Amino acid sequence: RDFCLGLREMDSLFDETDFKLTDGVSPDKLFKSFSIRKTKELVAYGLSGEKAPSLSKFAGEHLEADAYHEAMMDKDSVIVDVRNHYESALGGFNPPEGGAELIDPLMRNSIEFPKWLNDPATQKKLHGKKVLMYCTGGIRCERATALLNQMSTANPDTLKPKAVYELRGGIERYVKTFPEGGFWKGKNYLFDRRMEQLPGEKSATKVEEETKSKCCVCRQRCTRYRGKFKCSQGLCGVPVIVCDDCKQKALAAPKSLTCELCKLGYKAPQAMPDLVALKRAAESIVGETAVDEKDPKRQKSADSDVCEDRLFLARLPLTVTKTKLTEALGDEVKVVHWLTDKRTGAFYGSCMVQLSSAMGA
Repeated sequence: RDFCLGLREMDSLFDETDFKLTDGVSPDKLFKSFSIRKTKELVAYGLSGEKAPSLSKFAGEHLEADAYHEAMMDKDSVIVDVRNHYESALGGFNPPEGGAELIDPLMRNSIEFPKWLNDPATQKKLHGKKVLMYCTGGIRCERATALLNQMSTANPDTLKPKAVYELRGGIERYVKTFPEGGFWKGKNYLFDRRMEQLPGEKSATKVEEETKSKCCVCRQRCTRYRGKFKCSQGLCGVPVIVCDDCKQKALAAPKSLTCELCKLGYKAPQAMPDLVALKRAAESIVGETAVDEKDPKRQKSADSDVCEDRLFLARLPLTVTKTKLTEALGDEVKVVHWLTDKRTGAFYGSCMVQLSSAMGA
């Protein structure tokens, strides 16, 4: 926490960073060092440079975990798991009966996502629906929702969702907000030394029962990836599950290991959209809309009930205090109402601030 606060005090760039803080991690699973490196993409979607959709113009609307939970009950919604299929094998959302439909894009890697989104069958499923995307911690959804909104802006006749949302903080935040599990079933696959995350108040036995993954050798239930075994089929190379009993057999014959998608003979969509052309078309349309919205004749009258002395602040540092807000906003700060999760009481970075005058606001 001190390190996160130090970064924000050093540079305001980090004020927008949604740090995820986890307590009680055993020493052998902690990061041993910290490194920084420059990269074109945090996630290899193939959307770097001029192909990258604008997050400021097209990113999906963030929903906190409790709001996302409610949204999954809506039968007019679809839930899209933006993770790779081998991650989804360990766990995923199971929306209630009569609620949203869950869609697994069956991706071997993230670069397949633009192709999946470009597929007519996919667009038919998303057209006219409220789209709820989720991933491990929320990073992949930033680009995924932006790409969907960009494509739908450029081609509204074939792909026009009612709305596009993403789970703020991802599965990691959801299972902390709903420690008994909520609509989450199984384990959250992680890329660090912890390997997986479980809801804090659900028994390990129950989680094991919910997890349906299997050893790729003997086909018996096995719920963890260990040993860095990979699928040997063609250029696939995704992680596969090998149980302890089959470990020696897998080491002796690594070319026999096959992932679930290759066992099914699944082939991902191959047509990559013209990302540059889509981006130019969408940004041109958004630009025209922005001009229209500035026209006074097109603007709606202001709501007379607006409290003009109030400010809503979001995505604040989790370590923020009233003193820090007063330093940033000035001495006109009268009241700060911290917005917390109604179930857990946890603060996730939003508040209402009342100032001494409307002019100050």
